[in-house]
Amino acid sequence: MRRLVVLTTVVVLVGAASAAAGVKSPCKLITAADATKALGVAAGAGKSETVGLYQACVYTAGTKSVIVLVRQMSRSTFDKSAKANPGPVVHLNGIGSDAYSVKGGSGLLVWKDGTEVTVDVSGLGKALKADETLGKAAAGRL
Repeated sequence: MRRLVVLTTVVVLVGAASAAAGVKSPCKLITAADATKALGVAAGAGKSETVGLYQACVYTAGTKSVIVLVRQMSRSTFDKSAKANPGPVVHLNGIGSDAYSVKGGSGLLVWKDGTEVTVDVSGLGKALKADETLGKAAAGRL
């Protein structure tokens, strides 16, 4: 079983390296200024990293955070992936070319021009408004 986990991790990381080549930086799609406005407190510089198939940017301010995940994918794959998230999954208009609120409003998925952006704001209670604001900022920069 351990060999399977290691092999899976290696395959995921190799796939991430090739997929990451054309992905826009999540720290440029949602800036520190955007995160600060959404959280209501100074978020500081974002921390860039690779998380599985995603390029990620994490902004933190105490117990509050904004996590931005970016990867390339087709629109049909995006729709299938979005609908497979924990519900309720709600289609949203006016954000990117396609967008969904997931996990009861605690996450936002945006697709535009072959790129998926996932935004997760935590520490604010109901964060859907902040997610939507950040999603619009990211979609505008794609």
